[in-house]
Amino acid sequence: MSNPSGRKRRLLLAFMGVALVGVSPGWAQGFFAPLENHPTLLQARLGLEAAQAQLRATLSPVSFQLQGGLSFFEVTPPPGAPTCPNPLNPQCVVLPTDGRQVTLGLTFTPFPFGDVSDAANQAALGVEQATLGLRQARTQLEAQAVEAALRVRLAESGLEVARLGVRLAQASLEAARLRERRGAASQSEVRQAEASLRQAALQLSDAERNLALARQSLSDLIGQESATPPRLAVPSGGVPPQVRQAELQLINAQIAYDRAVRGVLPVVQGSYTRNTSDSDALTLSINSRTLQPSLSYTNQVPGRSAPQDRIVGTLQIGLSANIAFGVVDALEAAQKQVEAARQAVEAARRNSKLQEDLLRASLETAEQNLANALQARTDAERSLAEARERERLGLSSPLASLQAELALAQARLGVEQAELNRTQRILDIYRFYALPLSEVNR
Repeated sequence: MSNPSGRKRRLLLAFMGVALVGVSPGWAQGFFAPLENHPTLLQARLGLEAAQAQLRATLSPVSFQLQGGLSFFEVTPPPGAPTCPNPLNPQCVVLPTDGRQVTLGLTFTPFPFGDVSDAANQAALGVEQATLGLRQARTQLEAQAVEAALRVRLAESGLEVARLGVRLAQASLEAARLRERRGAASQSEVRQAEASLRQAALQLSDAERNLALARQSLSDLIGQESATPPRLAVPSGGVPPQVRQAELQLINAQIAYDRAVRGVLPVVQGSYTRNTSDSDALTLSINSRTLQPSLSYTNQVPGRSAPQDRIVGTLQIGLSANIAFGVVDALEAAQKQVEAARQAVEAARRNSKLQEDLLRASLETAEQNLANALQARTDAERSLAEARERERLGLSSPLASLQAELALAQARLGVEQAELNRTQRILDIYRFYALPLSEVNR
C-alpha cells in the first residue's frame, strides 16, 4: 500500500475543487434565471451546502471537549482512629464524603491522517455526491423548461391547424349545401359535411385546451406563458453520472480497505502529565492512529495526597493492538470489495458508451426527420402559391386554396413536432451527462 494518506489528501483536494466548480455563480442566465428559485433546485442546493458544512466540520483544526463528574463516598473510619467533633484536631481522621473532577481539553488537527483522513475523504465523497445531484436536478429542470417552451409553440401551431380545419369544414359545408340546392349533392353528403364541421370544432376546443395547459406548464417553471428557449448545442462529451457514481464507490471501497488494514496495526500512545498542584494537572497526549495532539486541563477534588503529591510529572507510553481471529478474512473481504468496485467502474464505462451511441443515433434520425419536415413545408408553400395562382386564373375554387393553406399549416406543425423531437434527443444527451444547459448555452 503506497502512501495512502498522500493519495487521500490529493483526492480530498480534488473533491473540494469539484465542489467549488459545482456551485460557481452565474450559471443561469436569461431564460433559465427563474429556475433558480424552484423548490427542486433549492432542495439540491441545500443538500450540497449541508455536505460542504460536514466536510468543513471534519477538517476543523481545533475541537474542544468538556467533561465533568461528581462522586459520593460511603466511608468507614480506620480502626482505632479517634472520633472528635473538632476537625482541626490533628489526631482526628477526616474522610471525604464527596468529590468532583472537571476536564477541559483541546484536540488539534494540523493535517488529516488515519481515521481523520478517512472521515474527511468520506465527507468529500458526500460533497461530490451532492454536487452530482445538484447538476442532475439543474439539468432535468432546465430541460423541462426548454421542452415546455417548445410545447407551447407546438400547441400554437396545432391551434392554427385546428382553426384552418374549422374554416375548411365550414367552407365544405357551404359548398355541399349549395350543390344540394342545385341538385348536385345528396342530403347524405350534407350530413357528412356537418359531421366534419362538428369534428373540426371538437379538435379546435382540444387544441385550445392543449395550448392553455402548455402555457400553464411553462408558467409554473419560468413565470411566463411564452418564451423563446436558447438554441441548444449538441454536447461533445463528458463523464456520465453512472460512471462517476461507480468511481466514487471504488474510492469508498479503497477507504474501507485502508481502514481495515490500519485496524490490525498496533497503536502507539504517548502522554505527559504535569501536576501544577495537588488538584490541577496539564496533560499533552498523542497517538499513532490519528496523529492528533491533545492538550487537557484537569481539576480534581479531593486532590492528591502523600505520597502521590510528590510526583511532579508523569510520562506514559503505551502500545495496544486488537487482532481478531478473522482478520485475514476481513482483509480479504475488503480487498474483494475494492476489486468488485473496480469491475463496476469498467462495466459502467462500457454501458455508458453503448448508451451514448444509441442516443446519438436517435439524434441523427431526428435530424433526418426534421430535414424531411422542412422539405415538406417547402413543398406545401409551393403548392399554396400554385393553388392561389390557379384560383386567380379561375381554374380552381377558393376551397382548393383553403385546402392548400391547411396543408401548409399541417406541414408547419410537422416541422414544430420534428424540431421538438430533435430537441428532446439533444436534451437526452444533456441528461445523460448531467450537463446543465445553462453551462453550455449562455
